[in-house]
Formats: sequence, C-alpha cells, structure tokens
Amino acid sequence: MADNTSVMKKNFPVFDCDSHINDPVEIWTEYVEPEYRDLVRQSYWRDDRQAIINGRARSTAGGANADFGRYNVITISGPGIDRVTKRRLQFEVLDDEKRDYLDHKGAYDPAARVKDLDLLGIDQVMIIPTAIVGGYAFVENIDGAHALARAYNNWADDFCKAYPDRLYAAGWLPLQNATYAADEMNRIAKNGVRMALVRPIDARGNYPSQISGYGARSGWDKIFRTFEETGMVLGMHTFPSGVVPLDASMERMFSPGQLVDKSAHEVGFLQGLNSQTLSFIYEATTWLTMVLLSGFLDRYPKLRMAILESNATWLVGVLEQLDRHFQLFANERRSPAKRLPSEAFYEQCFISFESDETEVFRQWDAFQNVGIWASDVYHHDGSDVWEAIKAMEDVEVPEEAQAKLLGGNAYGMYGIEPKTFVNEQLPLPARPDWFPSREEIDEFARTQRDPNNVAELRVKAEAAQQRL
Repeated sequence: MADNTSVMKKNFPVFDCDSHINDPVEIWTEYVEPEYRDLVRQSYWRDDRQAIINGRARSTAGGANADFGRYNVITISGPGIDRVTKRRLQFEVLDDEKRDYLDHKGAYDPAARVKDLDLLGIDQVMIIPTAIVGGYAFVENIDGAHALARAYNNWADDFCKAYPDRLYAAGWLPLQNATYAADEMNRIAKNGVRMALVRPIDARGNYPSQISGYGARSGWDKIFRTFEETGMVLGMHTFPSGVVPLDASMERMFSPGQLVDKSAHEVGFLQGLNSQTLSFIYEATTWLTMVLLSGFLDRYPKLRMAILESNATWLVGVLEQLDRHFQLFANERRSPAKRLPSEAFYEQCFISFESDETEVFRQWDAFQNVGIWASDVYHHDGSDVWEAIKAMEDVEVPEEAQAKLLGGNAYGMYGIEPKTFVNEQLPLPARPDWFPSREEIDEFARTQRDPNNVAELRVKAEAAQQRL
C-alpha cells in the first residue's frame, strides 16, 4: 500500500467492488434461526476453533485465528500494511497481543471498517464473505444451506445499515436448490442488494454456465432469469477450496488449484501457495469461455455479470482468442450465438482488477468501460486506492479514465449513487514499538531478493516463535 511520505489526492469518488469481511461467528450463533440451528450445525457450522461441513470435523478452514500459524491472512491487509510489510511480519515473533493488533476489526465491525475506508482512500465498498465462498458449495442438505444463506444475508444487511451510504453487501445464494436461490434473491432484492454471488465451479465439478445440459435441466435457468428480473448483478467470484469432498472415498477435482498442488508438491505436503497461483484465473477463464462461446448472454440479454477475484490482465488476449475461434469454427457450433465473444463481453460484463496490475493500466483504453477496481482488503494481497492511482499515473492513464476504472464503472453497474467521503491520503495512526519501521521493511525487501537469506530468516523466526 502507498505510504505517507507524500500526500496524494483524488478528484473523484472511489468504489471498491470486491472487499471482504471475515465471516464472524455471530452469523451462526445469533442470525441462524433457532428452529434451524441443529440442521445448520450438521450442514456448515463455525466456532472460534474450526468450521465443520456436513458434520465432518475440521473439514475446512472457517477463518478463525486458530486456522493460521502466524497471523490471520484474511484480516491482515489493513491501512498501510503493504505486501513487503506482510512478508516482513512473517519473520516477527508474534504473541497473542501482537496478533490481535494485526487482526483488523473492520473485517467484522462496521465502525472500524469505515475508519479504515478513510485511510484506504475508499468512499464506498461492496463487501463479500470469505471462508464460506470456498466451503459452502459442499453443503449437502439444501434446507441447511438455505438457512445459512438467510443468516449470512441478514447479518450483512445489519452490518451495512450502520453506514448505508458507504457499505453495500453482495448477496449469498443457496445454489444447492434453484427455487431456494431464486426465492432468496427476490427476498434480498427488496432490501436493496445490488449483486449476488455465484462460484464458477461447484462441489460436483459442474459449471453453472452449461445451459444446454446441467444448467437448464437442473433449474439454473430459473436462477439466471431471476437475476434479470431483479436487475441484480451476477458476481462470478472464484476461490480455491481445500474441503473434504462430498464423497470422501473418492478423488474428485473441485478446484483447479488441486491440479497445481498435485503437480507442484510432494505427496502429503501442501502449502497453499501453488494452489492459488493459477486456480482463480483458470476458473474465471473457463467460465468466461463457456459463457461467450455458447450464446449464454444472448439467452439472458438483460443479465449483467462481474468477474471478481481473478485479475484482469489476461482478458484482452483471451477475448482475441475466442473471437478467432468463434469465427474459425462457426460451422461446428452447436449453440446459437448472435455476437462475437468480445462484443457480448463489452456489452454485458465487467471485470475487477487490483492495484498492482500494471498491464491493465497500460491497456486502459480496453478496460476503461468494463474495469472495476478491487482492493481485496483485508486479505493478504489487499491494497489501497493510493497504490492504484500511483501505478496508473506512472503509465500516464488519463484522469478521466482513472475515475471510470476506480469508481464510475462500478457505480453504473450497481446503480449506486456516487458519494465522496475522502479526497486525500490521511496520515496513518502511530505504530506500536514492536512493529517494523519503514527502514527495517525496506532493508528486508533488499535482503529477501536472495532466496538463501529468506530461508535463513525463516528458520530463525520459526525457532523464536516455538520458544514463545
């Protein structure tokens, strides 16, 4: 994230289209309806120590601090904590008090969230859950899934009501059942929800965009029609999942990250890094390829779709490839499509980008009407808007295009009135004495360029942490 060595300013409102909360236990303890708590407990339950799916203990990470070794990666990226600082903190000896300091309360408290928005340079934000994005698809009981979706949406509604001009919530849908999903979409639409989320690949290896087979026959058509009727944006949000499969006795591919993990690691040793390297992008490109080549958007001409959490640098090349093959193999297409893939995309779709995607900024003219900025706060790769503005200025993106990419496109997509709450970069609060200084962080950045140095630092840090 940009530091405070010089004060940056902006002349337009910023909307963060993909920023996260860390699903709090209150969703389960206070918002699940009492008559459904036993059922939800057997479907997807979370406490301070673990998350349990389908009654199988420790079947997935639920987002609690206990799920992580050094610090909670879901809540680490608050104001001023850039990527190098996070890497430096991996070598800090952290006790419970220090971990609590690094656990940004804005991930679950609206008042703390708004204070962080000011420091991040963000005027308004769309919040999205975290752990349930990866684990919820594996819930087997459709009534339990429905009850949990209602609980999450009710909690998110209360969270945003605290600051209704700044906080907006993406809806969560019980996609295990099309009727339940449509009913929930209609319910939350009455509360002003502007977007609902769909994961591109489910626990059974199905892509909902397969409208000629899985989608239409199983009821997904009803879901997409409801998106059109409510005017809600379809938020296609990717996530690598490490969850016990529906049938634990079977090897089942439910996330592209599994393939990378199996190739990149020795058996029985997975570190998570490689599973995230391509899985987000792979899920998004596969979904988008099926959508654009199948005529999906011609079938749902009023649908608006936002591709989230998958970067955007790859988009231009993929669209060029799809256009080429769309025409080259025109006689072999079995699904009618009236437009070139690129035409359909630019007329009905948007795609999120993050602050460090310099190649997106170099191609700003291709993204200026479809790009929507995402901080991804508070996740480990989150960033503030000042970093994005600095990166755009470095490659001379016109201010008019910056205003569209950092807010204008999102406001139009969601139908939200733009409002400005912060115009300039604010000073960060004082850090505690133990927190690495900027000089220490910069020196660490120079040191870590040598992998041997990093390995030695990690051994020393792990030894110190074990002594603690």
